[in-house]
Amino acid sequence: MADFHHSLPPYGVEFGRRKTLQISVHPDGRVTVKAPLFLDRAAVDRAVEEKREWIGKKLDHFRSLPAPAYRPPLGQGSPVPFLGQLYPLHISEGKRFDALIEGGALRITLRKGTEPEASLPELLNRWYSARAAEEFPLAMKRCLPMCSSFLKEGPLLRIRTMRSRWGSCTGKGVITLNTLLVKASPACIDYVLLHELCHTVHHNHGKGFYSLLESILPGWKDRKRELLEQAKCRHFI
Repeated sequence: MADFHHSLPPYGVEFGRRKTLQISVHPDGRVTVKAPLFLDRAAVDRAVEEKREWIGKKLDHFRSLPAPAYRPPLGQGSPVPFLGQLYPLHISEGKRFDALIEGGALRITLRKGTEPEASLPELLNRWYSARAAEEFPLAMKRCLPMCSSFLKEGPLLRIRTMRSRWGSCTGKGVITLNTLLVKASPACIDYVLLHELCHTVHHNHGKGFYSLLESILPGWKDRKRELLEQAKCRHFI
């Protein structure tokens, strides 16, 4: 049994214009705290102490994960995931950066003299962001009819890269999807989006939430399993 009573690691506190205190445990073992200006350090420390068991569980979880598999540098022929498929990289030189899927490959044009290993990660992230901006609204169109019993109109959809979440939903119903989710199959994208749409009604993971998710997507467990397997094998996050 894990011991959740060990001493907490040192943690940094960032005070800012916010209403609530947020404690984050990161995969590398760091603990960070964002706190509102009206709290003093002593109040923050008490709040962190109250979350000692939760922090311990998160730290033990991250420690139990296997080390990430070696990821070779991107280069000619590297497999790149997009919408659940793998496309080999085909790199050529040209006047400007360009990227498109053609002939079963992701064809990338780099400016002459550009070092692929140094520039490809950033260029691919830009490409993924552009594709996510196209694909995620399409997913919303697919999913909204399934939620007509509790949603009359689509919520605000935002897209950004996140380190440890596929998606999130604020208390006001604003949904954010992880840019890197565009690497997953459309079925997995829809699962994450439906999960977050259910959070517009149930803001936790209680019985009501899972009952609603089950009613609109009976096979959600299979899709979750598929997503986790794809992420594990293809370095989504």
